[in-house]
Amino acid sequence: MATNLQNHLRAQSQPPLRFWNRTTSKGDTVAKLGGIQCYSVAAVVKESTIIFISTSDDEALQTIIAQIISTGCLTDKIIVDTTTVHPDTTKAVAAKLAQENAFLVSGPVFGSAPMAVDRRILIVAAGARCAIHRISPYIKGVVARDILEVAKQPEKASLLKIIGNFVVSGLTEIVGEAHVLAEKSELGCDVVEMLLEAQFGPLPAMISKRLTQGVYMPPRGTLPWSNLDLALKDVDHALGCAAAAGTRLPVGELILDNLKRAKVFSQEQDRQLDSAASYGIIRCDAGLDFDNEFVKKRDA
Repeated sequence: MATNLQNHLRAQSQPPLRFWNRTTSKGDTVAKLGGIQCYSVAAVVKESTIIFISTSDDEALQTIIAQIISTGCLTDKIIVDTTTVHPDTTKAVAAKLAQENAFLVSGPVFGSAPMAVDRRILIVAAGARCAIHRISPYIKGVVARDILEVAKQPEKASLLKIIGNFVVSGLTEIVGEAHVLAEKSELGCDVVEMLLEAQFGPLPAMISKRLTQGVYMPPRGTLPWSNLDLALKDVDHALGCAAAAGTRLPVGELILDNLKRAKVFSQEQDRQLDSAASYGIIRCDAGLDFDNEFVKKRDA
């Protein structure tokens, strides 16, 4: 996202992107494009009117927000948080920033890292309409295919993201079970994948490819598209939101159990797994190996 944003700013002859990353080397690509790497969060905030945050979880977000607030002089600044966090976290952060006369736009992202590179992600945004309108020119067609305006309350975008991720997790469970049935019954996974693409659309087909092409279990030493820990966090958040609303997500409870078992497998094997790693558990429960034939051939 940062690379695409800096390319846009440079093409429009606008001031360069100022950025900070806990791992300095991750900013090398943006710096080569003309972005200015700052030594701290405070340095970014002092030189910016719109600040994007992309971090891992609720705790990390709260730490960064505390650093932003400590700089002072936040009046009329817009903080755009693209992290997937619990709606309660977003609500609390919005209140803290409002006390500093700053705006929070919750703008979580739908889509994988490869989709972000190609600007095919979707951002769902919630917050003050004036703030969303100010950031829109830096999102649609720049870092994302579109921006979906949700509500005035920032926490509503976080809730929508949690619900959306629950849908993806549910589809991953169903598609995984379908592939296991096809493999065990000797129908074959290829024809199932063709059916998903022809009849059910691009999302189930993309999920299917994450399974059949081994994305769920990346090669040792390779980072996953979406880390298993993030899936554990998101499904747990979905169950918490459901409980707070007075309902249950039985499918979510099954998914969380499978993800926890996948985490145990990940630790035993000392290798990182993708958020779709529940597929490996579904395979094991059916008497198959965690790694499918594609993974075995790739890693041989």
